[in-house]
Amino acid sequence: MKDFFVSYNRNDKQWAEWIAWTLEDAGYSVVLQAWDFRPGGNFVLDMHRAAAETQKTIAVLSNTYLASAFTQPEWAAAFADDPESIKRKLIPIKVKECKPIGLLSQVVYVDLTQASEAEAKERLLDSLKERVKPDAKPDFPGDIETVEEPQSLAIPFPREVAKSRPSAVERVNQRKIQQLETRLSALEENRDAASTQLNFTTNAADRKNLERQIKAIEDEIAEVAQQLDGLRV
Repeated sequence: MKDFFVSYNRNDKQWAEWIAWTLEDAGYSVVLQAWDFRPGGNFVLDMHRAAAETQKTIAVLSNTYLASAFTQPEWAAAFADDPESIKRKLIPIKVKECKPIGLLSQVVYVDLTQASEAEAKERLLDSLKERVKPDAKPDFPGDIETVEEPQSLAIPFPREVAKSRPSAVERVNQRKIQQLETRLSALEENRDAASTQLNFTTNAADRKNLERQIKAIEDEIAEVAQQLDGLRV
């Protein structure tokens, strides 16, 4: 049984590959869709085996990951297997600004946003340890002489230069655009996943249902894209 299954949205593929590479370089074994799901395989069964035959699941968190209908079962399976996080079966890793909600919000995540590569690597590998006791003895916090800066040398901080702020209408439009872009990305991923599943489906009735599903998703993609075009004018 391998150590980790890395669950990710296609928009975060670069982050997922960096995480997987870093883990394998540190001696762990990893299952990653981009590396391990090969032509001729069954996508649904490959995903099932990846979740069932690994020790832990890493969820690569971003807004598009949280909005995707196809990534939710991947982290939910690990959560259901360890709802109290005693075995730490689910390890969320935030790579872009987002806010997990519901059950996922109760699991402590690793934050790689705004980190350098060295910092991100340290945080990632430290998160997998049972303890993070330092190698060296911490400095003794007592008997430290505090030197106060003379008042005459204190230099007041300059006042911040007032920055122009977008109007209320502009802020509302920006929020709408961000929400629609996230929705569009999730729809495109759902369409691609359904198309991949269609390629492996031979049953006529199942193929018909998938084709209808893909058509409905494409119609919604066109509608969302039209709304975005209207807001961006």
